[in-house]
Amino acid sequence: MTISASALEQIDRIGLSRVASHDRACCYLVRHGVFAQFASHANAGSALAAIPEMFRWGPVRWPAHWCGLAKQNGLVGDCGVHADVASAVLEQFAIPHTRGRVALLAPPLASAHWRAVWQEEEASDTWIGQTIVHHEVLHVGGRWWDPSGSRWFAGEGASLASGRVLAIREDNGQWKMDPASSEHFKP
Repeated sequence: MTISASALEQIDRIGLSRVASHDRACCYLVRHGVFAQFASHANAGSALAAIPEMFRWGPVRWPAHWCGLAKQNGLVGDCGVHADVASAVLEQFAIPHTRGRVALLAPPLASAHWRAVWQEEEASDTWIGQTIVHHEVLHVGGRWWDPSGSRWFAGEGASLASGRVLAIREDNGQWKMDPASSEHFKP
């Protein structure tokens, strides 16, 4: 699979997700409830692993606020919510890290499915390309963490549940290309 410079530019136009607060009880109660649950975890690893269990993966309208993540069936979050919450968890444990982004080669039919689900919720689908999608991750101690999949991965070329990593970069860093895709990189 080739990845074009325009696909990477499109991903770069998507800002890293930050869950905001209205500075009122609506957001305070949700955020406080989430981080109170993390307090029961003995270490950062178990807290990070709990994130996709706490936040069912699904459409989020950006800009997002804590109160908007609470739905009838529990909390909902996309990869941006997962990454922002994971970053806050790492900060609480004083673990140095950086936010990152990935260009993923989506499995067949996944893009169309995700687009339909996001449109049904009237959420922005700018993260979804024809076959390449934007995904948010973290770089921790020289390793990559997928907060939505709750697992470590090697970086460019790795396979995640949501697709193959064609390119990856730390926030404001240089893109690192999957050797299989960089051979065919189209500027």
